[in-house]
Amino acid sequence: MPRSLLASLALLVVTHPASAATPPASPERARLELACAHGTPKDCFDLGAYLEYEAHDPRAAAARYRAGCDKNYAPACGNLGSLYGRGLGVDHDDAKAAALYRKACDGHDTLGCDNLAEFLLRGIGVPRDPAAGLALYKKSCEAGDNDACRSLAFQYMTGRDTPAEPAKAVPLLRKACDGKLAQACGDLAYLYQRGQGVARDEAMARRLYKQGCDGGYAQACKMVSP
Repeated sequence: MPRSLLASLALLVVTHPASAATPPASPERARLELACAHGTPKDCFDLGAYLEYEAHDPRAAAARYRAGCDKNYAPACGNLGSLYGRGLGVDHDDAKAAALYRKACDGHDTLGCDNLAEFLLRGIGVPRDPAAGLALYKKSCEAGDNDACRSLAFQYMTGRDTPAEPAKAVPLLRKACDGKLAQACGDLAYLYQRGQGVARDEAMARRLYKQGCDGGYAQACKMVSP
C-alpha cells in the first residue's frame, strides 16, 4: 500500500440543487414561474434552483429564493445565503449570508446548519465561535447529514478548532461511511492505516480505501494497491 494519506477537506459553500434535473427550456421556466406565483414556497425554491443552475441567472434566482425564504421555506433561505456568500446575483455580504444560514438552520435545514457552522468556525459574517460551530455539526450529524459527520470528524482528526481526539472521529466516520459517503470511508481508512484513534489494521484500511474508491473518491483510489 502506498504511503499514508490524510484526506483533505476544502471549504465549499454547499447549496441545494433543483429537486429534479431540468433542461434549460423557456416553457419549463414559464411553468415554474406560474407555480411560484400561485403555489407553495417550495415552488419558488425550485424556480430559483432552475434559474441558478440551468439558466445561469443568479440575479433572477435570488429574487425567487427570497420569495421562498420570506415564506419560511428553509432551503430557499440557505440557497439565498449562498448567493450572498459568493456575491452571485447580489452584492457580496457575509453578514447577510450568515443570517440567512441561521434562518435556514432554525428551519431544520442541515445544509444551512453546516454552512453556518463553517462561518462560526472561521468568523465569517459573525463573531468566531468554534464551540457553536462544532455544536451545529453535531446537530446535523445526528439528524443524518453524513457531510456534517465527516466535518466534525475532521476537527477531531486535525485539532483545528478543538483538541485532537482521533478516537472521537472513528464512530463519526464509520457512520458517514455506512451512509455511503465515500470520502468518509477514505478518512476512516487513514485512521486504521496509521493506528490513530483505533488499533492499526492494514487489512481494514485496504478494504475501506477500496470502498471509498468504489464510491467515487479519487484520493482513496490512489491508496489502493494495484
